[in-house]
Amino acid sequence: MPENYYIHLPFCRSKCSYCAFPSVAVDRVPEKEYLKALLAEFRFRRKLWPGLTKPLSTLYFGGGTPSLFTPSFFSKIIDFFACEVGFVAAPEITLEANPADVNRDKIRGYLAAGINRISLGAQTFSAAGLRLLGRRHDAANISQAFTSLRQAGITNISLDLIYAWPGQSCENLAADLDKLTTLAPEHVSAYTLSYESGCEITRAVAAGEIVPVPEPLQIEMMSLVEDNLDKAGLYRYEVSNFSRSRIFQSRHNLAYWQLKDFIGLGAGACGGRRCRQGPEQWVERYCNLADPELYMRHLLGAVSEPDGGSCEPVPWSETETVNFSGAFAEALMMGLRLRQGIVLASLRNEYGPDMVAAVLARAQLLQSEGMLDFDESRLWITDSGLYLTDSIINRLV
Repeated sequence: MPENYYIHLPFCRSKCSYCAFPSVAVDRVPEKEYLKALLAEFRFRRKLWPGLTKPLSTLYFGGGTPSLFTPSFFSKIIDFFACEVGFVAAPEITLEANPADVNRDKIRGYLAAGINRISLGAQTFSAAGLRLLGRRHDAANISQAFTSLRQAGITNISLDLIYAWPGQSCENLAADLDKLTTLAPEHVSAYTLSYESGCEITRAVAAGEIVPVPEPLQIEMMSLVEDNLDKAGLYRYEVSNFSRSRIFQSRHNLAYWQLKDFIGLGAGACGGRRCRQGPEQWVERYCNLADPELYMRHLLGAVSEPDGGSCEPVPWSETETVNFSGAFAEALMMGLRLRQGIVLASLRNEYGPDMVAAVLARAQLLQSEGMLDFDESRLWITDSGLYLTDSIINRLV
């Protein structure tokens, strides 16, 4: 059963122009009410999935802007899980933070609560880029926050970088990478800007107000990112993620990419597990109502009691099932994002030797084109195929 939990905290001071995650801008974070709702949901999930007894290996607080919450909030929820299910000997407990929110008192409180990994949303050091992305911090905030985290004793810091935003040049990106690597984080998540439906920046592109970076330049920028991070001792272990060593890889995100079972709590949070109840119901998933006010209203009222072991519809959470072939395609799609590729023995154990043999037969042409490679134990995308992952997976499945 799941040993990886995600807590979604969907509150922000303002909405970033590119953000498609479920979140709302608020003046006051309803800490007390939201905590009660989260704990109520956990109790519901535990009745629904009686096997929720494994100690937690990873706990991830994402958003939104989790750093708007007080250390007391995190202390209460971490203590709750410690009592209810416990933690493994050395859990990974991550908090996403906006550089503008980080101060020494908060950091000391986060450490005392049990948080041991910080994911700092830098995005860019460019003033123009920060304005375009709608960020409420400046470049000085990034360095100040990072230094404060280090001085407080945080030894596992990840920095987020967004690049290929409209108007950015390779020279500007190189300057970002220089400033980022000078800070020497243990981990970097580097993403090209995506244009999601409903976002302000997507509207601006559609209106012709800004022009996206052309694809050839994006590919050039991807290579620039890898080259600079590699020289700084940060090695790519996933398409968009780099770490200083194996021990600093994001254990929580690896659980997603390896399609392990996980629990998501909070408005807009999702979770899933392998149920293996037949070829039409191999995986079951749920996704909670995105509106935090409605989510809290339902959870703080009468929560429906689950009947038996299957997901019953409730007004604040939708469920879906994934069939056998769909789950196999997802395993390929997620596993091939990892530079180590897919362990074929695990794939055979889950889906059978015939499915794997068929994929390897299709992989031979991609291998001859230099896009993909495999041996007796693994299947992986080559450096040449790294930026063509979607196309490769479509040809495999």
